[in-house]
Amino acid sequence: MKRLPLCLALLAASIAQADSGTLHVRVEGAVQRPAEYQVPAGTRLADVLLTAMPTEAAYTTGAALLRPSALEAQTRLKAGVLHDLQALQAAANVQPSAAATAARLEAELAELPVTGRVRNELDARVVEVRPEANLVLRPGDRITYPTRPADVRVTGAVVASCTLPHVPLRDAVDYLRDCQVADADRDLLFAIQPDGTVQMLGIAAWNRSPRQALAPGATLYVPLPERDVRRAGAPDLNRELAAFLATQSLPASPAHAPDTSNTDPAP
Repeated sequence: MKRLPLCLALLAASIAQADSGTLHVRVEGAVQRPAEYQVPAGTRLADVLLTAMPTEAAYTTGAALLRPSALEAQTRLKAGVLHDLQALQAAANVQPSAAATAARLEAELAELPVTGRVRNELDARVVEVRPEANLVLRPGDRITYPTRPADVRVTGAVVASCTLPHVPLRDAVDYLRDCQVADADRDLLFAIQPDGTVQMLGIAAWNRSPRQALAPGATLYVPLPERDVRRAGAPDLNRELAAFLATQSLPASPAHAPDTSNTDPAP
């Protein structure tokens, strides 16, 4: 909740830019021309992406569109998840191990930023030819391009969050063998791909999902036991926590220093 004033300030700045008929957007990371671009209202995403142009090293699967207009809803989502984790710790009828895991997750989640990330295709050439992906830019939009990571992160109901080497085509469930699981739900696992897609996987004998490979930079969220989150009156906790984790973005590549001057997209 401490981030709410910042969210409101960004929204106010966005409204002021829209009134002026121009807006500022930033493209950073593994692109040829990282910069803050001043563009007319109504400019579309492809115009800026093709001007900034991701490099060959850019990992477009993990690229992120961060929008100030999404901050308020994500701030509420984070606050709700933190509230539910606190409720789980205070509940009298849940396992002590689940309460301890909830306390650790609360501390970890409190440190994560509210990003405003929205899912969208960010391969410049694909955006150019797909009208549904070629969004109208909004004031304060920021697009980040990381380089390709080499790991997968496992968090949630584990003894400690793990960062494991990515193995091509390895089934998501198999990563759990290399990370010590705590008192976790035995039926479900959430795979959060680096493009922000959340997949709920069945892992028990009765609901086993087909094999699911992970992309580099993916996160696995091992859910708290469903019996305990329901007893705590927070039945949506696992799904909402996975949804918030999906708003996090990979760090932008520092390979190129951004140009701080105003730049107009090429016609």
